[in-house]
Amino acid sequence: MKPLTRWSARACGAALVIITLFSCARGERPSVAVKREQLFSLGYGQTEDQIDLFQVSTEEAPQKTRIAMREGIFYIANGAGYKVSRLSSFGSLLSMVYNAERNPEPVVLKRAAAGANDSAADSAARRAVPYPFRALGEIAVASDQTIYVEDRLPPERRSQDKESGALLDRVVLRFGKDGRYIDYLGQEGIGGTPFPYVVGVYAVSSDDCVVVSMTQSAWLAHWFDSKGALVGSARLLRDDLPLPDKGDGLIASLDKIVPDNDGRYLLFKVDYYKESIDPTTKSSSGIEFASSWVYRMSLRDGSYADRWLVPTVESTVKNGPDGQPIRYSRVPEFLGAAGNALFFILADDEGKTSVSTFDRTTRAVTRYSIDIASDELFFNTYFLSREGILCALLGTRYEARVVWWRFDKIIGGIGQGLAK
Repeated sequence: MKPLTRWSARACGAALVIITLFSCARGERPSVAVKREQLFSLGYGQTEDQIDLFQVSTEEAPQKTRIAMREGIFYIANGAGYKVSRLSSFGSLLSMVYNAERNPEPVVLKRAAAGANDSAADSAARRAVPYPFRALGEIAVASDQTIYVEDRLPPERRSQDKESGALLDRVVLRFGKDGRYIDYLGQEGIGGTPFPYVVGVYAVSSDDCVVVSMTQSAWLAHWFDSKGALVGSARLLRDDLPLPDKGDGLIASLDKIVPDNDGRYLLFKVDYYKESIDPTTKSSSGIEFASSWVYRMSLRDGSYADRWLVPTVESTVKNGPDGQPIRYSRVPEFLGAAGNALFFILADDEGKTSVSTFDRTTRAVTRYSIDIASDELFFNTYFLSREGILCALLGTRYEARVVWWRFDKIIGGIGQGLAK
């Protein structure tokens, strides 16, 4: 990694903030380029310093690959590779937890015997710790480097929820900073009932953990303290999502649920659609986008603390059915929150990617362009740190690249929290 110097980073951040505030004061939406830093790349394969991104074996169901970052250290849960890798910002492999039956014997890293008690010197060494992963998925890292990672239970330990009919087969494993297995979280806490399909695992500022899962009828969020005890939970029913004012007749579609920075609230984005009426025939011609909102809901009692209308991105089709240009709204994908800003990402029809930030206090919206090449879109997954560093794992035909954009240099001057 080649970080900006202290002076240049501050100057760049200040300049972007000035541009943002000046433009927003005029009611405009500027598009400012944010510098991309390519940190390192990983080759494809099954050795310890490679990644199996596109699944060498095609006989199994597709597996997730996810990335997290904490204080410049990257954690990659590689489902098809059956391993969790911990890497420096230069790409040096620091440690690994891996399925020994699915991976070759480590060469670069020292293999730690399962259950062994190492000396202090050995504990500090680069090491590979075996663990029988089955289907790795979502990952999060606490400030003490405790790793939370989704995995699937063996068939004999799975069950079915009587109320929803959902298969309960996912748990969140906890590993210490030395790679040693600690325990697992279920719905009631340590050793609890398995989760249904997990869509997100998050470590919030207090080092509490929030697990978001889903069934066919609802989304579930469980909040655990750093010791693994259940603090609170919430359920969002698919047929009972909140509606904006005068929202009768709207069709609601939930985009994403993430915890707010303090972990005590959920942020979730809902996109709304309405019936489209043909002006000539006065009959229904399908559905069209209506609006998009982000809601802030308490995890303790389910009450709504706030909501924000999400500005859309207007695009134009140059040659419509009658040869005339047609304008339409594009809905950005919700990334999460950092400081006082909500983050959204969108790739346009020409393949250009932009990130929008929404200040929750001033309602100011700023669009930033970020550099992602067309050949890097074979695979992409993102991670937004609470400080505002946007990280990405991008897959090309020949390698996987880990990059980031330092939005923390921009949002740091705008505001860092909400009033409780």
